[in-house]
Amino acid sequence: MNATDTSPPKGLRAVLPHGRGVVTFGLSHLVSAVGTGVFYPYTLLFFPALLGIPLTQVGLVLTVTALAALPGMFWVGRLIDRIGPRPVLIAASLLRSAGFTGYVTIRDVAAFALFSVVIALCNRAEQAASPALAVALAPEGDRNRWLALSRTVFNAGIGGGAMLGSTLIVGGEAALVWLGLANAASFLVAGIMLWPLRPAPVPPAERARPSRGPWRDGPFLAAVTFNSALWLVALAVETGMSAYLVGSLGAPAWLAGTLFAVNTGLLIVLQLPLTSTLERWGNTSVLVAGTLLGTLFLVTMALAGALTGTALVVLLVFGMVVYTCGELATTHARQALLTDLPPPAELGSFLAFNQVATGISGALVPFVVAATLDSAPAGLWWLMATLTAATSVAVVAARPLLLARTGGKQ
Repeated sequence: MNATDTSPPKGLRAVLPHGRGVVTFGLSHLVSAVGTGVFYPYTLLFFPALLGIPLTQVGLVLTVTALAALPGMFWVGRLIDRIGPRPVLIAASLLRSAGFTGYVTIRDVAAFALFSVVIALCNRAEQAASPALAVALAPEGDRNRWLALSRTVFNAGIGGGAMLGSTLIVGGEAALVWLGLANAASFLVAGIMLWPLRPAPVPPAERARPSRGPWRDGPFLAAVTFNSALWLVALAVETGMSAYLVGSLGAPAWLAGTLFAVNTGLLIVLQLPLTSTLERWGNTSVLVAGTLLGTLFLVTMALAGALTGTALVVLLVFGMVVYTCGELATTHARQALLTDLPPPAELGSFLAFNQVATGISGALVPFVVAATLDSAPAGLWWLMATLTAATSVAVVAARPLLLARTGGKQ
C-alpha cells in the first residue's frame, strides 16, 4: 500500500491488531498463559501432595486468601493511574514468579497462605493492568482488537499449557514441583518481555478531568453489574458442567471434555475475526444478543436429562457452539464498555474496582454450584438461565444511560 492509499484494510489486515509493540504484548501474554495452563488444572493435586494437608484445607486457604486480596485492588488501581499499567503488570508478573518459586521451596502452610495472598492480588492486578496497557498502546480505533488479542492468546496458552502439563504430571511429587517451577518461569519471562513497551502518557487535559470515582459512576456501575453477573454464569458453567453431565446425568466422561474442547477451539479461532464484525454494532446490542444465545444453551442443559445417547451428544455440542458465540459477543461488549466508560486518567482505578466486584461474584460460585447440584441438579442451569436473561433485560433498561455517556456510540 502506498502513502496515498486510503482504502480500508482487507483480509487478515482487517482482523489483526496493529501498532508498535503488538507482537511483544501478545507474546508476553501467551507465555504467561502457557505457564498458567501448565499449573492451573492440577492445582488441587499440587498443594495436598507438597504440603501434606487435606484437600478441604487447601480449598479453604485458597478461598480465604483470594477474598483477603481483594481490598488491595483499590491500592493497585491508584498505582496503575499514578505510574502506569506497564510497571504494575511487570511487578505482578515478577511477584507471581517469586510466589510460585516459594510454593515449591518453602513447604509450610503459613507460607502457603502468604504466597497465596500475594499471588491472588497479582492475578487480579494483571487483569486490571493488562486491558489498561492495551488501551494505552493501541492506535486510534484498534483498542478492541488489542483486547481481543489478549483473550485469544490467553485461551490458546491455557489450552497448550494444559496439554504440556499433562505430559509433566506423570512422575509423582517431583513432577508436581516442575509444574510450579514452569509457571514461575513463565511469569518471569513474561514480565521481562514487557520491559521494552513504552505506552504514551495520558494527555494533561484528560488527566485534569474530575471524577466521582467508580462507585458513584452510574453507567460504569451498570457495566460492572453486567460483567459480574455474566462472570458468575461463566464460572458456574466451567465448574458445574462435568459434575452435572457425569455425576447427575450419567453421561460418558468424554462428553464434558469434548464440550470444553469445542468451546476453547472456537474461542481461539473466532475471537479476532468476530471482534472485527462486532465493532460495527453497538456494544449494548451485542451484549443483549450474546446473553440470549447463552440463555439458550443453559436451558438446553436444564432439559438435557430428557435425552440420552447420540441425541444428547448432538444437542449439547450444537448448544456449546451457540453458547461460545454468545460468550465471544458478551466478552467483547463487556470489555469495550469497561474500558470505554471510565475517565482515561482513572482507568486503572475503575478496572480495579471491577476486579473487586468479579472477585466477590466468583467467590459465590463454588457454594452455588455445589448446593444446587446436590439438591436439584437441573436447577443450577435454570438459575443461570434466569440470571442471564435478567441481565439482558437490565442491559436494555440501562441503554439510555450508556448512550448518554458515550454520545450514542453504545
